[in-house]
Amino acid sequence: MTAAAQLVLVPGLNNTRAVFAGVLAALPAAVQATALDNPPLETVEAIAAAHLARLPERFWLAGFSFGGYVALAMLEQAPERVQGIALLCTAPFADSPAAAQKRIAALEAVAQGRYFEMVEAATANTFHPDSLANAALLQARQAMVRDYGPARYAAHVRATAARPDRARLLDGSRPTLVLAGSHDQLFTPAALAAYAANIPGAQQRVVGPAGHLAPMEQPQAVAQALAQWMGVAG
Repeated sequence: MTAAAQLVLVPGLNNTRAVFAGVLAALPAAVQATALDNPPLETVEAIAAAHLARLPERFWLAGFSFGGYVALAMLEQAPERVQGIALLCTAPFADSPAAAQKRIAALEAVAQGRYFEMVEAATANTFHPDSLANAALLQARQAMVRDYGPARYAAHVRATAARPDRARLLDGSRPTLVLAGSHDQLFTPAALAAYAANIPGAQQRVVGPAGHLAPMEQPQAVAQALAQWMGVAG
């Protein structure tokens, strides 16, 4: 491993690159990390292509939640450039019919001007209960959501709904990490362990206490897991 190991971090729905601020601060000096902002495009393939156009020739790739869908599209478009793939609180599958119906309801809420109300209502399901008492953490999320905004959210919901199943790409041909938040209600540790078990050589990590926003709630633990996956001493 060279001293300039390149790591690319792709954020999730309702996230800017700020979701990785604590992770970036906690990564070892041997990792040169770049946290991206997803542009407001309506397919994960288009977002992936936009990212690939500005990234180094070779890099390690980690996607959080919606960022995992983008990361898998990047892997499909440029497999020779991706040294390893990390899926953080996410899964490679397409939407179920029930999930697709929720996407439609979310888009209707945005059209009715209820985006910020909807995101705020989801706070308790997004964080671990302990995090709900952390005023600084809640304020950081609110600021991030304001920066992200309803137009980008609507584009990314459409991109999420249209994504295909890409589980076949997780074939163990490169170092693979599957990381879960201990109390994530959206992508439970059990669900992530079930698909990770089918990936040859995959590393599995559970960090906590954390809900879905594990990179904000437990940045040091996430950074440590990423460094170990990359083979870099933390």
